[in-house]
This record gives sequence, C-alpha cells and structure tokens, in this order.
Amino acid sequence: MPVPVSLTDVTTATAYDAVKLEILQGIAAENPPIFSWESGSVPSSLVEIQAGAKTDYLAAQIVVVRGGQNSTASGDALTVQSDQVYDNQRVLGTYTTGYVTLTDVGNGGPYTFDATSLQLSAGANSSLQYRGLYAAATGLTSTTLPRGGSVDVIVQAQDVGATYAQIGIGALNFFVSGFKPGVSARNPSDWLTKYSGSQQGTDDESDVTLRARNLAKWDAGVGSPERGYRQWAIDATSGNASAADRVTRCNVYTGSNIFDPGTIQVVIASSTGGVSGGVVMQVQDYIAPMQVGGFRIPETAKAIVSSATPINVAVIATLKVQSTYNTTAFQAQVVANVRAYFSDLPIGGTVSAERVIEVLLYPAGVSAGVIVDATVISPGQTLTFGPLQLPVPSPITLTFVSV
Repeated sequence: MPVPVSLTDVTTATAYDAVKLEILQGIAAENPPIFSWESGSVPSSLVEIQAGAKTDYLAAQIVVVRGGQNSTASGDALTVQSDQVYDNQRVLGTYTTGYVTLTDVGNGGPYTFDATSLQLSAGANSSLQYRGLYAAATGLTSTTLPRGGSVDVIVQAQDVGATYAQIGIGALNFFVSGFKPGVSARNPSDWLTKYSGSQQGTDDESDVTLRARNLAKWDAGVGSPERGYRQWAIDATSGNASAADRVTRCNVYTGSNIFDPGTIQVVIASSTGGVSGGVVMQVQDYIAPMQVGGFRIPETAKAIVSSATPINVAVIATLKVQSTYNTTAFQAQVVANVRAYFSDLPIGGTVSAERVIEVLLYPAGVSAGVIVDATVISPGQTLTFGPLQLPVPSPITLTFVSV
C-alpha cells in the first residue's frame, strides 16, 4: 500500500479485500516458489492473517488521526481533547426526576413497602424505566399506601437524557417490579414540577456543541470584546447540573450608557428561558465583581450581568395526525420539537410564524404526511422582540386529531 501523503490518506477506510489484493500483488511481484494457494493452505492462511491485521491497523489509524482534530474527533476522543487542549469539559446529561401517583383502586390496602423496590416503565414494552426513590410527603423510603387511597412517590429515570422527560401524561403506568394487586400508577400533568428537586433530564452535551465551544476559545479576547464576555458567561455555568442554570445564550452590549461608556451589559439566558438571580451572580462573579475593573476585564470597564426577560409566546394549534402515529410518545415529541425551536432562538430574536408551522408539521425523523394538516391559532404572525427580551413557548396547547 502506498505511503500516506495527505490527511485524506490516513482518514479514509480501506476494505479488507483491497488490503488482501495488495499483499497478493506484492507476493506475485517477487515470484516466490509457492505452488499451492488452496483455501486453508499455509500461504493462503498467512495472507489472510496479514490482511486482517493490517485492515485493523488502518482502521485504528483513522480513529487516532480523527481523534486529534477538533473538527473530526467524536465521543470519548473529543471529550479528552476538549479537556486537555481547550480546558473545556463536556457537560454531562442529567436524570429526569418527578413523581408518580399510586392508587389503591382495588381497595386491597393498606400496603407498606420500600419505595426503592418500585420500578416503572412508560408502557409494557418501553425501554424508558424509572426507579422509586422515596415517598414525596415524608422523604422516607418507607411508603404507605392507604386502603382505597393514593400516595405520591418520587421517581428517577434509570439513565440521563431528555427523552425520559418527554413521555405523555399517564404513560408511566407499567410495573416492572414492586407491583401490588389492585394498585395503579400514573404520572400526573405536574409530575415534573410539583415537588422540590424535580427536573427534566438533559442529554450529554453533543459533539457539535462541544466543538463549537472549543472553537469559541479562540475568539475569547480576540477582536471585539463581546466574544470574550460571551464565552466567559457560558464557561461560568457549564458545570451546573440543571439545564435551567446553564447559560447557552448571551448578548453583550457596549456603549449603551452614554454617561458611563465603560459599562458593558451582559444579558444571559439558558436553553429553557431566563435564569435565576443565583445564576446571574455566578456569572457576575466569574467575569468581575460589580465594580470597575477586575481579574478578566480592563481597569476602566464595568460589567453588569442580568437575565433576559422571558416573554411568553402562546403556541396553540390543532394537528391532524395519521391514527397509527397518534400516540402519547409522538405527541410528546412534537411538543419537544417546539421547545427545541425556541431554545435555539437568540435573545431579542424573532419568532417566525411560518417556521413554527414547519416545526409542527414536520417532526424530526418522521416522514412528510404523518401530520396531515395543522391549524395554527398562535402565533398568528411573525413576532419581534427587544434586545433584552427572550421569547419562550408558554402555553403550548396542541390538540391532536386522528385521521
């Protein structure tokens, strides 16, 4: 095989048959006294062993070379490179934590059990499983379900990921373990918000987002100062567990105060909306305390951090869906798509009514025509927002009609 002379040479896969043919051609060029090439013979076996080993070597070479570049590294290789080269740590996903209501519909109670013995899934054949943690009212693992009554149990997804928070209302109803005769389970509409400590799970930071953060390190401090402040705001909260506490969007305004030209206004938001006062102070302290100058900024500058102001945008529509696809999981995915669209909008961005219709009609990964038609009541027109405002989807009222 020719000596690699370009990046393409060392990042392009070579098939086993091509490697074997090259070895055979090399042997033929030397014209050794080999009289039998039957399958299973020593010469034939040696060629196949060498071809297999070389094919594996070339495949490993691709992994090593691609793992050394920000643009092509992926998975664990990108995680290591980001940490060691860019000092960026991949943001790990979080677990969905909510509650289910157990009801003694068969009047067979009372039942006293350990909440950790409870294992539920979102339907009989679902891979989305959740384990019990403790009784919501007492915080204790020992849980009592009164005869004919109900009890709320805090549950947590078995793995990290946003999918676990996107199941339909009432879908968490199948006992994997911990079943009691005559007892039903369901997740109510407020299952992710009612109790303290509840949260919607998030996915591990994607390769695309991590690569972008790595590249942004080159921008910090280069050219206009806005890039540096934006990167600092994101870095300050990248280790926070909840998506609502991690800055993903940031606008930086300089020269907005004619009486104090050194003031720099840093407006931040998470993927879910505005952020809390604690997150604002976290970013403020990371960039610089609220006085002139600081560790990261010039002596004549003053950074003032604030949260973007959430502005509710009602998303109201009736969707006609092929009956085969009109499941609670499908409906939850459509809602998740709407949230994803809004989470990508910049602070002060524009909500395109046409784009909202497209998001509703064409869910990711679903062929066209599954949603036959959509009647969108809101937003009825394209909406624009001020530089400190952030559009958030609330309420999302979607009616699904099977056709």
